[in-house]
Amino acid sequence: MRSALPLLLLVSTLAAAALTTGPSASAESHVSSASLEDEPTPPTSACPAPRGPGKGEWKTNTLPETAERAAALAALESWAFPEISAEAEANRQGVRTDGLLIIHGGEIVYERYGRGFTADTPHLTWSVSKTYTATLTGIGVQRGLLSLDDSICEHLTPVDPSHCDTTVKDLLEFGSGTMWKESYEGAPPTSSSVVAMLYGQGHEDVVAFVTAQPRRVAPGTHFQYSSGDTNLLSGVLGAALTPTVGDQFPWTMLFEPLGVTTAVWERDTKGTYIGSSYVYATPRDMARLGMLWLDDGCFQGERWLPEGWVAESSAVSETIQSGAIDRETGDVQGRQVWLNLPVYGLGDSTRPWPGSPPDLYGAMGHWKQSILMVPSHDLVIVRTGDDRDGSFSWDTLVQRSITLVNPTAGPPTADVPAPDNIKRAPVLSADPMEFDTGLLRIAANYGAKLGCSCAFVMDRDDAQCAAFVKASPDIVKVRYDRENKVAKATALGVVRATASYRGPREGCTIDP
Repeated sequence: MRSALPLLLLVSTLAAAALTTGPSASAESHVSSASLEDEPTPPTSACPAPRGPGKGEWKTNTLPETAERAAALAALESWAFPEISAEAEANRQGVRTDGLLIIHGGEIVYERYGRGFTADTPHLTWSVSKTYTATLTGIGVQRGLLSLDDSICEHLTPVDPSHCDTTVKDLLEFGSGTMWKESYEGAPPTSSSVVAMLYGQGHEDVVAFVTAQPRRVAPGTHFQYSSGDTNLLSGVLGAALTPTVGDQFPWTMLFEPLGVTTAVWERDTKGTYIGSSYVYATPRDMARLGMLWLDDGCFQGERWLPEGWVAESSAVSETIQSGAIDRETGDVQGRQVWLNLPVYGLGDSTRPWPGSPPDLYGAMGHWKQSILMVPSHDLVIVRTGDDRDGSFSWDTLVQRSITLVNPTAGPPTADVPAPDNIKRAPVLSADPMEFDTGLLRIAANYGAKLGCSCAFVMDRDDAQCAAFVKASPDIVKVRYDRENKVAKATALGVVRATASYRGPREGCTIDP
């Protein structure tokens, strides 16, 4: 153990060498100073005192050095940044952390990067993007540009008019009732709705794809986790916000006023932001969103989200309490954020992460990306990674982060017991879907899109992108035209696809 804990930021190259393999971990940090026009802000309402970085750079705080904290630091690092053999790295096994940032009291107390990532590398956040979409929805509601009770047809025209009884609230709570199958690795790609939407027949127009799907149940009656619901919500936002704010509304309403300088938000061919999956940002910029939520939707004393929005969003949603489809035990949602609360009516016996506080909530994404808020400990925990084999544990991440900040923290509060007269809600199963796009076309589109984003948004080299894109079965090869910023993918040497870099905000899209 080193003799000092320099800001607990892990800037020590000795620590990086001891706990990582491959390219040395870096704890470089850089936040470009924002030269942005001040945006009008709504009136203040019951906001906490200003804190955090504002539009400027994050402050760092040196936690007192004690033997207990040194032990907590060693435990966190040995788990989050373990030594990984070349074979395990090649097979993507073990805990594979790209970045870990812990904010306490609005200041950085821990920061470290691994696997060739730095503080300046934007990272694909996958479904963390859903919470960005929910945040923009709240800002739009606060500004009077839409409401939770709006029908989607007040803002756009669905392919199937029967979707007009779906509201903004239904979409926020994953309650559209649309027939859907949200499956990823391990399931046939041609039977997955989300794969078809992002890489198959829906990738050019996600709103049309989602609103062409048949209805399974009435909206608002069953929770079903669906990237389609979030992308339909993104389409509603585009229609509701663009006439007033312009089509760069994520930057005008959120990123620029928040001081975010690294965000990329990719769109489909038609121009809808992929609200389910395609936000990229550095961990430091991701943490700015976490602070906005931790501070009850306020930024520097100004209210951005409606009063009560964070409390309602971080409570078990009405929709999931009434029923669920294809719900795995431990899947508990508020409004586009994951919760650490049980839903006794769905058969839960305890909260999803029993070793973590019940007020834990946050944005979580594929391959274990996260922005986690723990109000009882005044924490924001940002984690990026590439975890694919089940080694990673949310409970371990939260417990060890809390112990680092407060080595004497006691066990978390126990669950509130289930009521004696709890009413059981129905839980249904979703059947696999069948889509027209074949496996090779999906694979080629996937390789081109992820390869383009890896190379030109995340600025990774060819070898790093080959590992990032590699799927099972490994049937896709990607070549990179770095001069023209194009990725060219081939599936089994038969089906080809290309994706092109559109710019520093738009990132990459699959070419027609």
